[in-house]
Amino acid sequence: MPSRAKQPAITHPASDVKGHWRDIVEEVNANGEVVVTNYNRPAVVVVSMERYAKLKKDAASNDPLAWLRAEFDKEMAVLRQPNAGQKLRKIFAASPAEIAKAANATAIRKR
Repeated sequence: MPSRAKQPAITHPASDVKGHWRDIVEEVNANGEVVVTNYNRPAVVVVSMERYAKLKKDAASNDPLAWLRAEFDKEMAVLRQPNAGQKLRKIFAASPAEIAKAANATAIRKR
C-alpha cells in the first residue's frame, strides 16, 4: 500500500462541499482524506469512518496521561479504605515534629 504521507493533500474550497459532497466522499475513499479550505486556508479534514476509528483508537492507546491517571487512582485508593477520614484528621492534626518523625521513619523503611 503506498504511503499517503508522500502524496499532496487534496483540497476543496468550502463552497464546493455542499454541491459536490458525493465527489468529495469518493475522493476521501480513494485517497484517505480531503482538506476543506475556507478563503484558501485549511479549515477541516474529511476522513473515512474507518480512518477516523483508527485515529481515535491510536490516540487512546498512546494517551500520555494514562499512566499518570493510573498512578493517581492507585494513590487515591487509600482514601476509600475504612477509617480513611479518621486517619486524615489525625494527620492534619499532627504537629510538625510528629510529621517529621513519621517522614523519617518512612524513609528508613524504604531503604
